[in-house]
Amino acid sequence: MEKNFTNTQFKWTFESISDNIPTIMLLTIVLTYGVNAFLTAIFLPINFWIAIIAASILQLGRFAVVFMDFLNPTKGRSPYPPKIALGATVIALIEVFFGLMEKYSGAEFITMFFFVGTIVCFGYLLEINFVNKGVEAYGLEEPKVIKRRKRRVAAKKVTENAPKESKGYVTSFQTITL
Repeated sequence: MEKNFTNTQFKWTFESISDNIPTIMLLTIVLTYGVNAFLTAIFLPINFWIAIIAASILQLGRFAVVFMDFLNPTKGRSPYPPKIALGATVIALIEVFFGLMEKYSGAEFITMFFFVGTIVCFGYLLEINFVNKGVEAYGLEEPKVIKRRKRRVAAKKVTENAPKESKGYVTSFQTITL
């Protein structure tokens, strides 16, 4: 799509940003995976290094499942990656909720939960948006054909020769004669 830029410097900047958006999004998604793994490791009641390794493996598994269609592209799109990403996000929010509940209370708890929950949910939204745009770019999703139904006429048209019913009202298809 051709843009009508009047400022060439802005055009170069815009094109540079547009060219790099997929890379920036993917790096941001990987960064949110790292943040999720770190936060999970902080709140798990086991040795930190064991927790960070386990949480990292979980996030790598999430990455592999969510981006499955791109890692092994077939001619169709799997319905599971968005569902798995949603499930992983809900589980991460529950982990954060209980982990924060142990360390914080009152307004501090609510503030921390919203802050950390926003990071977790932001990563999920980026992930789903990136996957949907990638599916469009790869051509993995067939366009949906919208079937149009023919409308049926609900009322019968009353002609002049047809017997008129005397129910006390006139339909929109009957003519009023005096």
